[in-house]
Amino acid sequence: MDNIAAAESAASPVSTAGADRSDSAERRVLAALGIVRIVWGAATALGSAHVHRIGGLAYPGPDGGIWIKAFGVRDVVLGAAALHSDATVRRATLKAGIAMDLFDAGAVLVAAGQGMPRRAARIGFLMASSAVVVAAAGPGLLRMVENRRSDRTTPTAADRIPSATWTTTANG
Repeated sequence: MDNIAAAESAASPVSTAGADRSDSAERRVLAALGIVRIVWGAATALGSAHVHRIGGLAYPGPDGGIWIKAFGVRDVVLGAAALHSDATVRRATLKAGIAMDLFDAGAVLVAAGQGMPRRAARIGFLMASSAVVVAAAGPGLLRMVENRRSDRTTPTAADRIPSATWTTTANG
């Protein structure tokens, strides 16, 4: 946040609790996606033969295995960017990840129509479409859960103590 934005935020009488909750939810979803992308990307880049076997694909394919490794490296980079400290970078990563995963899901559907093994197509489509759903809906769903949780706050100890009214009688 630059100095002008910080000054405006400090001078504003409007509460930023909702914005903080929004950023927190987005950051946690992106952190989870980032870690998953890094792990999956590293596994794909370093163990591409194993990933091919899981999907029922011959390895190496006509491309010599370079494309699966490239996808793995792409996911590692996207995962690292999702963990970046700057919110602008994280949001750009979120949008880029959604776009890439939508493209991947479409590419899997096209490849399935051209003879890709069913198991590989199912796994690829499930992974790409799940990432899209989590990235697109995850922050909003997490905020909704947090809002419901904060609406059901438990009373503090001060709320539980009945207020005592001290009265004095004529006899003391």
